[in-house]
Amino acid sequence: VAPPPDSKVPVSKGGPPKTISGGVLDGKASELARPAYPPAARAVRATGTVKVQVLIDEQGVVFLAQAVEGHRLLRASSVAAACGSKFMPTLLSGNPVKVSGILQYNFIP
Repeated sequence: VAPPPDSKVPVSKGGPPKTISGGVLDGKASELARPAYPPAARAVRATGTVKVQVLIDEQGVVFLAQAVEGHRLLRASSVAAACGSKFMPTLLSGNPVKVSGILQYNFIP
């Protein structure tokens, strides 16, 4: 259904979207960097899963990462690891596209 002619809603020109959602991306990494267990977190026995939202460019490089869930003492290490991870380029209709998704890091002392 097309929007009315006076609508401000952008209409796709038929090309692939600029960014697609990849869901949980842990298994799709060609190089999944492991986070260091921060000494302060180890001292207080911080554990659990940290979820990091990432944006991956057309070449498979993480260019934006933000912790969205998990213990605050484990977040910075997880974001640093996410930034060091690499992915194979994702193709849509034969064209490389950006991908958004989640990386999960489990911390167990």
